[in-house]
Amino acid sequence: MIKVHSYETFATQDGPGIRLVIFLQGCMFRCMYCHNPDTIPLMGGKEYSAEDILDLAERQKEYFGMKGGITFSGGEPLLQAKELLPILKLLKGKGFNTCLDTNGYFLSDEVKECLKYTDYVLPDIKQMNPEKHLQLTGKENQPPIDFVKYLDAEKKNYWLRYVVVPGYTDGEEDVKKLWTFIQTLPNFQRVELLPYHNLGTSKWEEMGRPYPLKGLAACTREEVDAVKHILSEYTDKIFIRG
Repeated sequence: MIKVHSYETFATQDGPGIRLVIFLQGCMFRCMYCHNPDTIPLMGGKEYSAEDILDLAERQKEYFGMKGGITFSGGEPLLQAKELLPILKLLKGKGFNTCLDTNGYFLSDEVKECLKYTDYVLPDIKQMNPEKHLQLTGKENQPPIDFVKYLDAEKKNYWLRYVVVPGYTDGEEDVKKLWTFIQTLPNFQRVELLPYHNLGTSKWEEMGRPYPLKGLAACTREEVDAVKHILSEYTDKIFIRG
């Protein structure tokens, strides 16, 4: 059984094509800008069996087309790698396209097995600067970096994701460090820029917790375009999401 927070149908921002996105419960990061803080505690959510997940996928199958499929997000889906593995095996056995949206903090043997049954991976790079990453997420950034290196070495299909948070991740030096890292990845496919938004503020308040970035305005198109401009000096594989 796996702990599911919620799911979304007809999603188009979480991997190729139209997708069923299943948000799993639990996350070890404490991102200051988290828009789903209610997914952080591992205790919570609703338990689903592999057959329950397959049933959800089967009901959406006709809308997936050639590219769509199922994306596991969170929270952090690989926090439940042991429970997720048989589900991925079942879905792949039924011919579904699978995708993981992950912060890349875990790279255990079980995680590596999960990746064998995953068609696309969407690893988040929160911050290339170690100190800033620790401030932003409460965790070190070396594990996610090693995770991306592993994906590249295994020639997995992966799209890097980078949240543009004004004053926290959009500095020219920070963005250039991101590209310096990308240059070491011979199988790099694309980077997706996700503009920061503050739509999750109310969720923090409902949980009785102060929002860490209270007062910070949502990222403007001009701000995300500035980040894209810096990266565009090196690559044209840049996409803006949201």
